Amino acid sequence: MIQFQRLKRFQAIVAGLIGTAFIIGFSATLVPGVLAQSLPGPVANAAQPSLSEADVLQSKAGKAMADQNWAVAEDLLLQAQHALHREHGVVTEQQGPILDQLARAHIEQKDYRQANQFKEFNHFLGQRSTSIDTRVQSEIALARWYLYSGQFDAARRLLSASLKTELARTPFEPERALLRLDIERFSTRCCHSGDAIKLLARAKTHNLPADLIAQFEQKVGDLLTLDGQANLVAAHYAQQNAVKDQTPQLISGLRRYNDLMPNRISDLKLREQLRRRRILTSGYPDDVQWFDQAETFTVALNEDFLPLGEATQSELGGYTDKFEPLIGAPFRFNLEQLKQALPTRYRKLARLETLEIEMTLDISAAGKPTNIRFEARYPRQIRELMKQVFKVARFKPAIENGLAVESLDLPFVQRFKAQQVRPETDA
Repeated sequence: MIQFQRLKRFQAIVAGLIGTAFIIGFSATLVPGVLAQSLPGPVANAAQPSLSEADVLQSKAGKAMADQNWAVAEDLLLQAQHALHREHGVVTEQQGPILDQLARAHIEQKDYRQANQFKEFNHFLGQRSTSIDTRVQSEIALARWYLYSGQFDAARRLLSASLKTELARTPFEPERALLRLDIERFSTRCCHSGDAIKLLARAKTHNLPADLIAQFEQKVGDLLTLDGQANLVAAHYAQQNAVKDQTPQLISGLRRYNDLMPNRISDLKLREQLRRRRILTSGYPDDVQWFDQAETFTVALNEDFLPLGEATQSELGGYTDKFEPLIGAPFRFNLEQLKQALPTRYRKLARLETLEIEMTLDISAAGKPTNIRFEARYPRQIRELMKQVFKVARFKPAIENGLAVESLDLPFVQRFKAQQVRPETDA
C-alpha cells in the first residue's frame, strides 16, 4: 500500500512538472518574449530547438541566478527543459542539472514545496537509469535533500529503515553509509550505537582514506554520546584529528523534550492509545491538555541546513505538503511552538529576533550540560525553556590527553535572529 501511494505520488509529480514545462515552453515558442528575442537569430528562429539551445538558455539562467533574479532564471530554465523534451522526449536524464537549478531557484524564493517536487522528480529520473552508480547517486542526493530540509523520516525510509539494514548492504557505499549515520542522529529513536560501531568496522575493512575513516569515527562517537555510552566515546573522538585535545562541541541532531507533569503525560499516553484504536478522532476541544505534546528542537549539521522542517502529522493521520518554519541557532525550534513557550511580548517575529540568551554551563565527561546559570534579566519562561532543552542536549566532551574530562564555565549563547541561508549541497 505504501509503495502504491508513493508510485502515485511520483506519477503526480511527473505529470505536474512536465505539464508546467510544456505550457511555458510552448507559450515561449508561439509568443516570443523579451528573453527569446535576446537569443541569437538562428537559434531564436529555429523551428526545432536543439540541445545547444538548451545550453544557451541554461547559461543565461545561470547569469540570472548570479544576479539573484530568480523569476527570470526559472523562466529560462523551464524553456531549456522544454527544449530538451522536444529533442530527447519528456523523460530524459539530461535534464537533471536543470532540475537542480530549478529547485535552487524555488528554495531562494522560499517555495520549498515546489523545490521538493523537483528534487523528487530528479530522483525519479535517476532511478530509470541503466547505470547502477547513477541510481545510487540519485538516491543519495534525494536523501541528503530530505535531511537538509528537515524531512528526517523520509530520509531514513529512502535509504534504509535501520542501521542494521545499511550494515548488510552490498556493495559497501562509504558516502551512503556516512549519510545514514547522519540521519540516525535525527531519528526520534536515536541511537543504535552498536550497529554504528559495526558499520565503522566494516568501513575499515575497505581500505578507505584516513579522512573518511575519521568522519566515521566522529559520527560513531556522536551516536555513542547520545546513546549514553560515555565510556566508549573518547577513543573515537581522539581519532578525528592529529591533536589530542579539543573543547566541548554541541552534537547535531533532533531531540525531544517535554515539560508536562507526570499525570498529564499519562493522559497523553491514553490519548495515543485511543487514537490508535480509532476511538479518539477529533480530541477533546474543551480540554487543552489533549493538545499538549512533546516538543522538538534540532541542531543543524552545518550552515547549509534550511530554516524549515517537515509538517507534523495531523490528528487523522498523514502529512501535509506545508513546510514549517524553524528559527534559532544553535538550537532550532518550530516557530509556533516557540511562541507558545515564550512570554507574550515575543509573539511578534521582529521582537523575537532581538532575543539573545546568554548562559554559562558545565559539561560533564559524559557530555551532559549541568549547572546552567542565567542572568537575572531573563523571564522565567525563557529560563525554563532552556533548562528543558539542556536536559536532552548533548555535547562532545572535552578531550585531554585522549581522555574525556569535565569542562567548567562554558559560555553559551542562543539566538533567534533569522538568517539568510543559501545551501550549496544539492541545491
